[in-house]
Amino acid sequence: MKIIYFDCSSGVAGDMILSSLIDAGLDEKYLINQLKKLDVAKFSIKFSNILKNGIHAKIAQIEGGEQLREIAKIKKVIKNSKLSEKIKKQGLEIYLTLARAESKAHSIPIDSVHFHQIAEIDTMIDVFGAVIALDTLKIDKVYSSPLNLGKPTPATIEIIKNLPVYSTDPKNELTTPTGAAIISTLTKYFGPIPYMKILQSGTGAGLANFEIPNILRAYIGEEEKRYFSNDKKIVLETNIDDMDPRIFPYIQEKLLKNGADDVWLTNIYAKKGRPGIILSVITTEKNEQKIADIIFLETTTLGIRRIPVSRWILNRRIKNIFKFANLKKSEKKSVEYEKAKNIAEEKNIPLKDIL
Repeated sequence: MKIIYFDCSSGVAGDMILSSLIDAGLDEKYLINQLKKLDVAKFSIKFSNILKNGIHAKIAQIEGGEQLREIAKIKKVIKNSKLSEKIKKQGLEIYLTLARAESKAHSIPIDSVHFHQIAEIDTMIDVFGAVIALDTLKIDKVYSSPLNLGKPTPATIEIIKNLPVYSTDPKNELTTPTGAAIISTLTKYFGPIPYMKILQSGTGAGLANFEIPNILRAYIGEEEKRYFSNDKKIVLETNIDDMDPRIFPYIQEKLLKNGADDVWLTNIYAKKGRPGIILSVITTEKNEQKIADIIFLETTTLGIRRIPVSRWILNRRIKNIFKFANLKKSEKKSVEYEKAKNIAEEKNIPLKDIL
């Protein structure tokens, strides 16, 4: 499977995406000919080499064209273009993401949205250039790092909701609405570089100059098949040395019933030499508030440690009463305990014999 990974550690803008793909090997003349299928006034695009803080990159210069302020007119341009239906659909989806963000940010109906900063032809070129480029490069899946926002606009904030983001620059806009809309619409996974074999790479530059290089890196390659995968979890844990020990099994069961992936207890010597227990729970970020509420309600603790963790886990499947886990050249097999327990009770056979 052919994939692309965008490193947005310096932010992302539409022209930076386009330039990074040209730098990665996309044919410039082919892209321009495809973009001419859009039903817009005459425009020109030029890609040139540049150094950003000593780092090579490509930069795009777009001239001419027309302003496209109303979403109705934009839809008409897309519909009347000679592009493929797949590209039309993806491009329109990105524009609708922008329109919904502007609508929410300014409290106006989506059909009444008038684009301002993104009304220039640049936005149309950036959006459809990215979609055409990824299609031409035969990219099957898009990956991205968390987005470095800098100082985001209200529209950008609407677009990036529920995405992993951060900021290293409180003064400058690093991620633009167009860049955020393209990445959020096309990307299926946000996180570190996936397990891949990099075959091509490209760097696109933004117009502005910052203390950090204003660049976007794109890595294109093959996703490597593997027998394990990676996921992100949250470990919540607390030290308890003043609670009736009979409560712990009850809490363990309640936490597991409420979505905890695992719960375990560790004997410790706590402050003042008192014997105590570390209650540890692993769960998803989405579920951690619910788990924390249970711990606070059901135990005597006054505080919980929160530790983000990343796990390597074997890919697995369940068949009948067995759980199979893939290894590189073989597999592991184990009996699912609860299913074995049910059989032992139903058939009145010792559990040790079933196992």
